[in-house]
Amino acid sequence: MRLPDHLGLLLTEEPVLDVYAYGPWRVPDGLFEEISARIDALANDPRCAGLTTDEHKLLTLPASLVTAEIFGILAFLPGGGAIKAGSWSQLPERLLHRHLVNPGPLSTRMTRWDAPGGRWRPPVDWLVEAPDRELAIALARDCLEVLEGVEPLERRRRALLRLYEDPPRCDVNLPKMELREHWHAHADEEILAAVPELLGPVGYLEWVSAGLLAAYEHLVSVAPRDETVETHLIQLLLQGSLEHVPAELAVALGEDRYRELQARFQAERRGFKPGAWQEQTRAWLVRALVSGAADACRAWLDMAMRWVATVQGLPGDPWFPKPEWIPVGQFQTDLRRLYAPRRRVVNPLVEGLARAASPEKAAAAAKEAPAELVSGLVGQPEVTAALAELSQGREPVRLLLVGPDGTGKRDAAQELAKALNLPRDPIWLTDNLFAGQRLSDAVAKLHADVRDCAGERLLIIEGLDGIVTDPGNGEAIAGELHRLLAVHEDLSLVALCDTGGDERIREINPVLPHRFRTARTVPFDEDGHAELFRRALRRRGARGTRHAVAAAGRLLAATPPVQTLRNARLAPYLADLVVDAVRARSAGEPGAELVVGKRDIPETLDTTQTAGEPLAELRELTGLETVKQEIGLLVAGTHAARLRGENGLRVSPPTRHMVFTGNPGTGKTMVARLLGRIYKKLGVLSSGHVVEASRAHLVGEYIGQTAPRTRRLVERAIGGVLFIDEAYTLTQSPLKSDYGHEAIAELVKLMEDHRDDLVVIVAGYQREMAEFLAANPGLDSRFPKQLHFPDYSDDELVAVFERLAAADGFRLAEGTTGLLRATLRRVPRGPSFGNGRLMRNLLDVAVANQAQRIATAARDARQAGQNGQNGQNGAGQGKAPKQPGKKDLVTLRAEDLPPLLDHPEELFGLYL
Repeated sequence: MRLPDHLGLLLTEEPVLDVYAYGPWRVPDGLFEEISARIDALANDPRCAGLTTDEHKLLTLPASLVTAEIFGILAFLPGGGAIKAGSWSQLPERLLHRHLVNPGPLSTRMTRWDAPGGRWRPPVDWLVEAPDRELAIALARDCLEVLEGVEPLERRRRALLRLYEDPPRCDVNLPKMELREHWHAHADEEILAAVPELLGPVGYLEWVSAGLLAAYEHLVSVAPRDETVETHLIQLLLQGSLEHVPAELAVALGEDRYRELQARFQAERRGFKPGAWQEQTRAWLVRALVSGAADACRAWLDMAMRWVATVQGLPGDPWFPKPEWIPVGQFQTDLRRLYAPRRRVVNPLVEGLARAASPEKAAAAAKEAPAELVSGLVGQPEVTAALAELSQGREPVRLLLVGPDGTGKRDAAQELAKALNLPRDPIWLTDNLFAGQRLSDAVAKLHADVRDCAGERLLIIEGLDGIVTDPGNGEAIAGELHRLLAVHEDLSLVALCDTGGDERIREINPVLPHRFRTARTVPFDEDGHAELFRRALRRRGARGTRHAVAAAGRLLAATPPVQTLRNARLAPYLADLVVDAVRARSAGEPGAELVVGKRDIPETLDTTQTAGEPLAELRELTGLETVKQEIGLLVAGTHAARLRGENGLRVSPPTRHMVFTGNPGTGKTMVARLLGRIYKKLGVLSSGHVVEASRAHLVGEYIGQTAPRTRRLVERAIGGVLFIDEAYTLTQSPLKSDYGHEAIAELVKLMEDHRDDLVVIVAGYQREMAEFLAANPGLDSRFPKQLHFPDYSDDELVAVFERLAAADGFRLAEGTTGLLRATLRRVPRGPSFGNGRLMRNLLDVAVANQAQRIATAARDARQAGQNGQNGQNGAGQGKAPKQPGKKDLVTLRAEDLPPLLDHPEELFGLYL
């Protein structure tokens, strides 16, 4: 007996909004307060001055028409008659609390629910009283805007906003009902799919009826019920206090079923008892619930409530349902009663009678022992042995899996979860769930998850070493986990750590690792990679020859990892490349088997996609002569160090981290990318990839986030270059609580730990970078090489423009470069000057202007041709314009450039 994971929120005490058509949703902290503030700001907008009403029964009078409009929208957005439940389901009360004339207490019961009908319809309801109808429609749209962020309502809210963005062409001053008809008729299929109420009462009833019948048929297949569909529908009508069968059901259900309902309605009515029907329906839903149909139960309740609300509101729109007996609250109580975590006490009879069991029963119990685990892991004998032993034991599992990323730790945890065959699916926790939380919240979550899992499901914690080494809460969480393992003896737990993670845990809490059996994963050898490649081919409908699989194993074992593309993830990457090539080769042979041969395996696998000669590309860059010379010296030094090593001389590996200084657009990022590729070809870096970062990638928002975030970023860059742009922002905050210095301290340590396969480049303005290096005593010595990127001269900028244009397939007409030089001479230079970035954006403007010029010429030529066919070209009117040719399409003229400006600083807008 299990509850779907997405309904697990209903068993907590979290702030939850549960719109049945969407599902339970945890309300983010502070969101409702933010929306309330938006509502107040809109109500106080000067446009709303004087727009009030004295007729609203629930709002403090005089009530703002905007507030009254939002009250109606909040009732409408969940859906006409839709069930809205959860501990924070009172949307009007929570969002409009200070506007209510008689605000009642706010309930936090998870079983609370309501089903508002909502007669608000676009474009306006209460705002129709505003004298300016166009303003009223604009304000109604703004009412929808301020409600952004309530995820269960977002699809319908965005669909309604689309209707306001493309309104129908009609007189906005029509009476409200006529205006609504125009707007509803104008809604497209996508809007109607999200907001079917716009189909009108009969159309909506037809939509709801279809959903109700589908949900009922599914539930009956799971939990049979002794009644016909017609009887079921009649009893729903009676539950809604209807005294006849509405004629509109002839359209919604079809004439045959409508006549059947009419013929049987009075007979069913005479013996109908609402209370008895309610209890029978509740029992029916419980039977379906324990059969695994929780979602179908909720779907039926939602559609049944909408159906009652709709038929009660006929011939108008759905309204708040009249008193009824559909057991929504009872169902929610039953769900928590059956699935919420429970305390257990062992009955002494169980153990006592088990000892006295007969030998026959003991033999039968032995037959029911778990079957031996057949592991699908590749190349991990230590882990495989641990899984086999633990899956056969009778005691709860406590396993610590330690090893590099991509070596099968998650697969091992999943295999163990299946082998243990616990009643419920496992829970996965990651270190991100604990980062930045208050200690009380983090501990409460850990307690709740442990209680939920004890004896019922496997708890899997990814990144336990990251959780316990968190400088904020890590030590306390480690101690709490140790206590929980002692208290909950029936808890099965698997923890996943990176290489050395068990030692990092031991440094924080020396006792905690002793609670686990430790098994280590290792990187794959050639045979392991070959087996992974063979399996990857099989999943793609192909097979490989023995020599091809062996060659793939050798290739993958020699391929350096790039970011997360490492270990077991390399085989699927290679398989995709190879199978695509084989499939393309076999395109003319439909149905042929895809066989991968040794010739299909490439000699090298470039996971960074860095083909080409980077040193040649560096030499071809415009300007930057000093930078090229300095990088040439670095390359020469690397060659010399290699020669010394080959001749048996002592070689001290240099520190290769660097500082790039210069204004924007001077090529710092481009050179960093080339440098990664250069060092890869020289064998200094294993992959040569570049990870580009800024302050936001390193610095967290809360205590304890920064160090883990910095570590993850550096781990992504190992084997390549970490390029941190505007690095000086890490030290510029005047706030004492800023975490930039924490990021620097962590970065300095990691740079030293990974100096053999990592290059860190920090970049920014020259003066600011000098202040940055002075902010931490260890920074200056970690960055011995500083390269300055000077601003481009006018000639160099023109050359950059020409190179960019040629790369895009354009040539420059005579006079274009002259105008470009004249423009550049007038542009002031300073820290904000865009250099090469300005040239890129100037080219984009020129291409756009050229496209407009070409399109205009083509249109004029077509019109001239049509006039000639109609005999309208008279003598002496000049030569007719021609269609632009190929040469015109690839030529940029001086007139395509932005004009010379009286205020040249306006050009800055092209690259800001």
